[in-house]
Amino acid sequence: MTEYLFANNAAGALNTAIGTGDTLLVLESGDGALFPSPGAGEAFRLIVFESASVFEWMTCTGVSGDSLTVTRSASPLSFNIGASVEHRIDDEALENFLQKGTDRIVTSDPDGSLAASYFGEEVYQSVTGVWFKHTTGTEWKEMNI
Repeated sequence: MTEYLFANNAAGALNTAIGTGDTLLVLESGDGALFPSPGAGEAFRLIVFESASVFEWMTCTGVSGDSLTVTRSASPLSFNIGASVEHRIDDEALENFLQKGTDRIVTSDPDGSLAASYFGEEVYQSVTGVWFKHTTGTEWKEMNI
């Protein structure tokens, strides 16, 4: 699963026009530093737009200087020099967030034996009435509530 990255106010403009088959966005000088820098398994969502009716959502999988490597949408468009490029949150990124459900209840100490459903998960040990919080791997720490 892709881990999505985020940055505040990351925006720039195309320094070169792109066609429907292009997967490299070259931004104006210095704009690339404003965006997250994805590594293996990481990405961020962005939108390129010229007007309210001419836009395309893309996934950026790499940043090198002012060049962004992107995966295009199913219906790619062409964009002119100066088109806006903005890092934004959309439904695709949000749908990848794990939604916390109900708390898990266990009957024995989870430390060293229980894999977490997500980082920071909390479980309730019903025999002793103690809450545990996931720290790493199968490590759980007793919470002082």
